[in-house]
Amino acid sequence: MPTSPNFSTKSVNASASTVSLPIQPTYIFPPQAGSPQAKRFGEMIAGEFGLASQLGELMHHRGVQTLDAAQEFLYPQLSMLPSPATMKGMVQATEVILEAWKTRQTIFIHGDYDVDGITATALLTAFFREIGISAVFYIPNRLEERYGLSVSSINRLLAQADGARGGVLITVDCGVSAVQEVAYARSQGLRVIVTDHHEPQAVLPEAEAVLDPKQRDCGFPFAQLSGVGVAFFLVMALRKAFAEQGLPGAAALNLKKYLDLTALGTVADVVPLIGVNRILVRAGLEVLSAQNRLGLRCLCECCSLADREILAEDIAYKLAPRINAAGRLGFPRLGVELLLAEDRDRAGQLAAELERMNAERKQLEQQSLAAIEEQCAQQINAGRDGLAVYQAQCHPGVLGILASRIAERFNRPAIIFTDEHEGDGTARLKGSGRSVTGVHLFQVLEQCAPLLEQFGGHAMAGGLTIDKASLESFADLFNRQVALYSAVFAQVRGIEIDCYLDDKSLLNKKFARALQMLQPFGEGNLEPTFLLSGAKLAQPLGVNGHLRFQLRVSDQELFPGIGFRLANDTQDFQAPLDLVFHLKRSWFRGTERDQVQALHLIPL
Repeated sequence: MPTSPNFSTKSVNASASTVSLPIQPTYIFPPQAGSPQAKRFGEMIAGEFGLASQLGELMHHRGVQTLDAAQEFLYPQLSMLPSPATMKGMVQATEVILEAWKTRQTIFIHGDYDVDGITATALLTAFFREIGISAVFYIPNRLEERYGLSVSSINRLLAQADGARGGVLITVDCGVSAVQEVAYARSQGLRVIVTDHHEPQAVLPEAEAVLDPKQRDCGFPFAQLSGVGVAFFLVMALRKAFAEQGLPGAAALNLKKYLDLTALGTVADVVPLIGVNRILVRAGLEVLSAQNRLGLRCLCECCSLADREILAEDIAYKLAPRINAAGRLGFPRLGVELLLAEDRDRAGQLAAELERMNAERKQLEQQSLAAIEEQCAQQINAGRDGLAVYQAQCHPGVLGILASRIAERFNRPAIIFTDEHEGDGTARLKGSGRSVTGVHLFQVLEQCAPLLEQFGGHAMAGGLTIDKASLESFADLFNRQVALYSAVFAQVRGIEIDCYLDDKSLLNKKFARALQMLQPFGEGNLEPTFLLSGAKLAQPLGVNGHLRFQLRVSDQELFPGIGFRLANDTQDFQAPLDLVFHLKRSWFRGTERDQVQALHLIPL
């Protein structure tokens, strides 16, 4: 546990790794913070890689505890990716697609309307077209159709083939629970390959091949791929198979060009950025930063990301919301068209349209958020742990993002419902849910299955459809199932600290740049949070509600900082305080710089 004279007024509990202030909040350190093992590992990292020992301790806290593991973590290489052949169903999938190529059959690609599904659809479509195979795609309209594969979406796909019979249907980011729909597709003369990453249910569809690393008997060594990640491994296997069959150009095709799409969908779907995902995203961010894909370059220009390095947070907060906006408002095809665009003018038009849609999405979100928050507050006050809210006026395209906002604010799993409009006169509700760490949402929904018409998802997110008359019964059952995780909600909530900096001199350009070797930050590898005790802020200035300041790290040296929405704090910023912060890279008018991003300013 870190110690310092500045902690003399605080009580320290080393076994719980917490530091409690006389006033709130509580600091929560990693369990091994300050341990001899972590210290030794930090020193080993410093000696082996020339990095600050504190970075080695950070890696140790995150499970990187050998020099070999550190080498792979700091320098992930595409050569470290597992063989696609280890994924269950991959051999069968490649055989089916090779046969379709030999018999000149059409490839039908069925995606999903979120960023993961859109990027996976674009990746497969681009690959097949590049090697000269006819491929058409379809993504359902979330405002008019049900999630995933459906009879209507299959018929719409077939209609694009001008009446030709036969072909191969490949689902991406959906299909693992579509038992009846896959049976219908096969009855229409299609052979079906399911590629998905959601939790398989008890009965799998009878497809020619099912690719899903979450299958219990799948030999693939990493189960946490995104949908586009599964699609990328399919493309890896296909490139090899086509090259062995002598398809012109297949052997020379560099699949790295598709990693910008893979990184985009992987980060957007909030899967853990560890293991295989870390390798894919790290390489994909390099490709994305080159901005060679016309559509993505135009989109980067819309959100001030052009001509600079792209980080995972840029995907999460800028690029993904704009691509998602098309799907949320019922035009997911525009996202795919943007990613496939080969004409600069068309790409610019599509990027501008997504920008407009994203602004509309924000407005729709704000229109429903206050009313939903009020309902959730009432449910919390009534002792509920599982939040289920019906909002008739809510736009169905923003259900997921509203559920995410609610789960984050109240630290409870939340499902937001609105009316589903299918035109058949049935009173159904469409719901989207988000969970919190420690509560497996898909498993909760499985326990509610008797009340559900359709559902799917994974640990942190899910979608479902219910009969409107079942809403109250579902809400009660959902709450009872979530309440079984009550220990999760009873845990003390404090400020989680990854690293206590007892040396202000570390706040320099060298340390800030070395920290970037731990990128990409995201789910499973969160951006490190630092604590500096006894900090003094110089030149504090409020700008539009935000606090700009300089952090004094020595008598002569200042380090720039910003605190979003902290300018209205009335405390004396130049008095000693505890500064909780991220160490960020930022760009201003094309110039890159390092700065402190204050999260909390706590008087001593």
